[in-house]
Amino acid sequence: MTDRVAQLVSLVKGLSQDSVSKPTLVYFNIVGIAWPIRVLLHLEKIDYDYVPVTIMDWITPGPDGTQILKHAFRNHHVPLYVDQEVYLDQSMQIVTTLAERAGMLGVNQSERIAVQAVLAHCYDALFHFNGLLPVNIRLNIADDVAQARLESFMGGEPWGLATNGYRNQLSAFVNYLESNHSDSGFMVGDAMTAADLWAFNVLCNWFKAFDRQVFSTEFRQLDTYIQHIAEQPGIASYIREVQEPTIWFPLPDVAMRLTSPEDLKGLVSLPD
Repeated sequence: MTDRVAQLVSLVKGLSQDSVSKPTLVYFNIVGIAWPIRVLLHLEKIDYDYVPVTIMDWITPGPDGTQILKHAFRNHHVPLYVDQEVYLDQSMQIVTTLAERAGMLGVNQSERIAVQAVLAHCYDALFHFNGLLPVNIRLNIADDVAQARLESFMGGEPWGLATNGYRNQLSAFVNYLESNHSDSGFMVGDAMTAADLWAFNVLCNWFKAFDRQVFSTEFRQLDTYIQHIAEQPGIASYIREVQEPTIWFPLPDVAMRLTSPEDLKGLVSLPD
């Protein structure tokens, strides 16, 4: 175990509402699923400590051979957010708590329910059985199997639950967007909410980056949508000045796609 990992383990185990002088976020040094969390903090101009964790930090074994940093977290995964009022270790829990404080969960019960529905689909679009992330991981999977699964996800020959998952997930986003009859260009209501921050991350940084041609040609409505979100105050400055360089870890031997800084470039046009 390295000195750095030992320090991280000590830091994580010591985090509590009483121990922090300002908000603290612990997450991997990637865009990942922390994008809406960090954007919320950025939009609210909250001064916070960001503790980046590298993949080597995460997999480094302790004296007993286990991933010692992983086991320092209560639920064995990141992100972790702590301030003087809350200790939160589920990504959606962090987003909804921060969004509620910022007034970005909708203006009434109907909108809050609609926001929660979009948030749930955002998570499923990445992590569900036919979500993008399981299909993208190739670790310990034969190359031909990984490739067949990926092609099926993109609309090729059927391959279990992955079949046509890319278009199925995106068509659901279209349905959510069209169910907002305010003509605002947002997922819910007349103003940007947490639903838009999560949806932008999933649609732009994950799905469009995964296959720009299919996204831009077959889902132009969603392409217009993510451009609309990119033009909202504070979003461009976050992308330019704060956003991590890669969506996922730079490990092409572990993932099929989304391992390079090039994946994030030019996904949307950023206003001055």
